[in-house]
Amino acid sequence: MQIDAIEIARRLVRIPSVSRYESKLAGEIEAILHPIRVRRQRVDDTGFNLISEYHGSENAPVIVLNGHMDTVEPSEAWTRDPYSPEIEDGKLYGLGSADMKGGLAAIIWAYRRVVREKLPVNLIFTAVVDEEIYSQGAFELLKEVEGDMALIAEPTNERPMLGARGRYVLELTFRGKSAHGARPETGENAISCASELIKNIGEISLKTDEKMGKGSVTPLKIEGGGEFLSVPELCRVVIDRHVVPGEDRGSVIGEVRTLLDSLKIPCDAGIGWHPRPTPFLEAYEFSPEEERIRHFAGMYREKYGDFRPIYGKSVGDYNLFAKKMPVVVYGPKGANWHSANEYVYIDSVDRVAEFYYEFIKRTGEEHA
Repeated sequence: MQIDAIEIARRLVRIPSVSRYESKLAGEIEAILHPIRVRRQRVDDTGFNLISEYHGSENAPVIVLNGHMDTVEPSEAWTRDPYSPEIEDGKLYGLGSADMKGGLAAIIWAYRRVVREKLPVNLIFTAVVDEEIYSQGAFELLKEVEGDMALIAEPTNERPMLGARGRYVLELTFRGKSAHGARPETGENAISCASELIKNIGEISLKTDEKMGKGSVTPLKIEGGGEFLSVPELCRVVIDRHVVPGEDRGSVIGEVRTLLDSLKIPCDAGIGWHPRPTPFLEAYEFSPEEERIRHFAGMYREKYGDFRPIYGKSVGDYNLFAKKMPVVVYGPKGANWHSANEYVYIDSVDRVAEFYYEFIKRTGEEHA
């Protein structure tokens, strides 16, 4: 049965799929792809990814199509039903419509059409869990899925994205000395020590990248204190650090240590990494001249007259994919992702779906 990309998007939006609860949506995608074979890949206790492979050529490269199934929680500010995919003024409203069920619908549509037409290409369709939290789905997927390039349909306003900043999260533990709250001068207040770091965090010198701009640093959490009338002897601070190429774990630790040394606070301060089940996501960048990307760029120029790639400020599954293969992130126009009344433009979903199909088709023709 033929079905257009917009109808696929509407079917996806109707199904709640907040991170860790993607299984029902995965079942819907399996139904949409039927009778194409789809297998499930278990991701610990998080859920399961979907993988479908189509091999139609001995010579064509393997293109991995990827999207994530999860969304963030709906905020209280929604004035619409986040799970009623209404179309108004050319916009499809609904939670995840832009991030990224519109893009996911585009690659599902393109994949179905390629398989139906038996084109001489090689594709691996993948839909993963947990992108919005720890990227556990992509991490497990890439243990067994290999390709010559990946196309990821995150929302990019129809601008190809060829790189993104990375992200580390530090956890600092300040240890002071407890004392009676009425005689604070006899102790060392761990919260005061932590506050000195937070107050001066902007003194860290951030590297600037020509394409991605500066890195960023910001406190995410502070917790400490103990007995009601005691000087707190322990305080923990969580720091977010988005980085550009050229910054790594060593440089991030080093700059925080240098700042702490300059403050001369009385507490002991331990610097470590905030625990997570997957590796931190590292900054990356691909050249438009990379072989697979060059073909994508050439076709994009033919259609739109110019190729001006963008570079992401935050992180996603694409950071993990970039360690394994060249990546183009390319998805439809929309707005309000991670906030109320999210929407995606329906004509943009159609254009992205058609562009993916044409690129895949031409790739096969060039290697026939």
